[in-house]
Amino acid sequence: MLPDSIGYPYSSKADCSIYKLNYMQKKLFTLFVLALTFNLVKAQKPAEMQTVWQVKLSHDFDESGASDAILFGSNNKNYSVLKTTDGSVLWSSRFKDIYENINKIDLQFEVYEANALFMFDKKMGKDQLVVADINTGKMLWHTDKYQDIENIDDVFYIKEIDAFGLIANKALYMVKAHTGEELWSTTKWNTPVAAYLLDHDENTMTMLNTPGTFLSSLFKGFKNQIMKIDIKTGNVIWENTYNGIVQKKVITRQKVVDLKAIGDKLFLQFNGLQVYDYKTGTPLWKAHFDATFDNVVGHIKGGGRVLRKGVYGCVADPVVDGDNVYVIDMKSKSQQYLKKYELSTGKLIWTSPEIKDAKVIPGLVKINDMIILQVGGAVEVQAMTQKTTGDVTVTKWLKYYQNVGPYNVQAFNTNDGSQVWQSEKFKKGITNIFGDNNNLVVCSGKALYNLDYKTGIESYEVQLGDDDIALAQKVINSSAVESDAVNKGNVIIIGEKGVSCHSIANGAKLWNMRIKDADFNGIYGKTAFYEKENGDVYAVDVNTGKATYVDAKKDSKTEYSDDGNYLYLFEKKTVSKFKTN
Repeated sequence: MLPDSIGYPYSSKADCSIYKLNYMQKKLFTLFVLALTFNLVKAQKPAEMQTVWQVKLSHDFDESGASDAILFGSNNKNYSVLKTTDGSVLWSSRFKDIYENINKIDLQFEVYEANALFMFDKKMGKDQLVVADINTGKMLWHTDKYQDIENIDDVFYIKEIDAFGLIANKALYMVKAHTGEELWSTTKWNTPVAAYLLDHDENTMTMLNTPGTFLSSLFKGFKNQIMKIDIKTGNVIWENTYNGIVQKKVITRQKVVDLKAIGDKLFLQFNGLQVYDYKTGTPLWKAHFDATFDNVVGHIKGGGRVLRKGVYGCVADPVVDGDNVYVIDMKSKSQQYLKKYELSTGKLIWTSPEIKDAKVIPGLVKINDMIILQVGGAVEVQAMTQKTTGDVTVTKWLKYYQNVGPYNVQAFNTNDGSQVWQSEKFKKGITNIFGDNNNLVVCSGKALYNLDYKTGIESYEVQLGDDDIALAQKVINSSAVESDAVNKGNVIIIGEKGVSCHSIANGAKLWNMRIKDADFNGIYGKTAFYEKENGDVYAVDVNTGKATYVDAKKDSKTEYSDDGNYLYLFEKKTVSKFKTN
C-alpha cells in the first residue's frame, strides 16, 4: 500500500526451549503443545448483553445512525436525536416543524463533523434543501437554488474552511456550512467527488471524480476528471484526465480508490497506479490496467434475482518499498505479471515470468528480499437481491467473502524478479495471506499455515476442524487492526459459522466462538460484530473470545460505537443501548 493508507501474545518457557530441539523433536513437541492447547481451550457460550438504557419515542425508524456523542432515528416525517451517554432526547420534531415549507423528506443524511442535518424535498426542478443543526434541530439555512443533488456523494464537508461542497445544477458550489452563503462556484466540475486531497500549506484541493447515477452521468456528459483548485476562490490550477472508472461498493458505497501526494508527485491508486506531477498535473507514468471482475463470481448466495452486484479485492494494492513499488498488472485473462518500478521516475526495473491462469491476485506481501503473491482466494462480494414467493417479495443486501480459484502462492526475488518458489499446497483453496515480521501466514480454509518466506516450506500446519467454525473465509492480522485495545501477534479467523483466534508464533488456538447463520460486520475497537437475518446481534471480544448477544427483532436496526463497547438497537419506537463486554 502507499504510505498512510484493518491478537494476542502467547509465550511460555516451552516456547523458548523449542529452538533448542532438533527438527524432528521440534515437530513432535509442537504437535503436543497444539493438541494440549486444543483440549484446554473450550468454546464459550455467549452471555446476554447488559442494557445500559432504553427510551421509547413517539415514532418508528426507517433510518438510524450514531456518532460518539449522539445517535438519531428517523422516518420520512419525524426525526429524533439522543445522547449516547444516557439516552436523553436532545430534540424530537416533525420535519415541517423545522421548516414549514418542507412537507416530505425524499433524501436525508448527516454530516457529523459539521453537526449538520441535510433534508431534501424533491419537486421536479423546485427541490427544497434545508440544513439544520443536528444537536438542536434548529434550521441553519434553506434554499431552492441547488437542484439535482442526488445523494450524499454530491455533498462533502471541508473542515478547514467550514464549508460544504455541493454538486448541483451542473456545477460545483462551495457554501458556508452554517449560513449557506455561497463562496464560489465552477462549472468545470459537475460530478460526485470520489476522493479529494487538501493541502493546508497551499490552500488547495485536488479532486478525483466518479460517475453519479446512470441518467445523471448521461445528462451531464461524464468524463474522467482529476483537478486541483484554489480552495478559497475555486480557481482551477490544473485539470487532467485519468484512466478507468472509480467504483463505489454496492452496499457500503465506499469508493475503491486511494489518492495521495508524496513529495512533488500525486499518486492515484486503483487497478494499478497512475502518477502525476503534483504542481502541474502533468501525467508522469502509469502502471494501470483496465479490468472488471464482477464476472469472477457467478452464483450469488441465497438465490433470487440480482439487482446489483460488485466484486472487490480481486487485485492486491501496490506495495511501496522506499523508491520502489511493486504492482500487479492484469493485462488480460492470459497475461498477468508482477512488475517492479522506480517510484520517482516510473522506470520499469523488472517484469516477472507470466503468472498463468490467474483470475484474481488478491494478495501481495514483501518480506525482506522476497515479494510474495497469492493467486486466487477470498474476494468481497456485495449484492442486492430480490426473491418473490407467492405474494411476498424479500429484498436482501448481502456482503460476504467468496473464494475464487485457481489457487497457489508464489515468491519472487526482489532484485531481478525471478521466481524462487511456488507452493502447490493450496490447490484446493486459499482465503488470504499476510506478512508479520518474518512470518508468512496463509490460510487454506481448512488449515492455518506459517511458511518460511525464503523457501515456502511450512513452519507449522494447524488444522482448523477443532475451531468448530466451518470453513475459514478470511484471516486478519491482529497487529493490523486499527485499535490499541487489540492484542497483537495473533491471527483472527473469520469462519462460515463463527470466529477463532490463533497465535502467529506457533499456531496455537487461543479461543473459538461458534455463531451459526450470521454475517460478519467488521471489527470495531476490539469487538467483532455478527448479525443474523432474524435480527440477533453477537459481539465477540477478539482478545478473549468472550461473546455477548442481544435478541433483536428481524426488522430492527443496529449501530455500533467506534470503540465497539456499545451497541444501539432501534426496534419500532424503542431505542436501547447495550454494553457488549
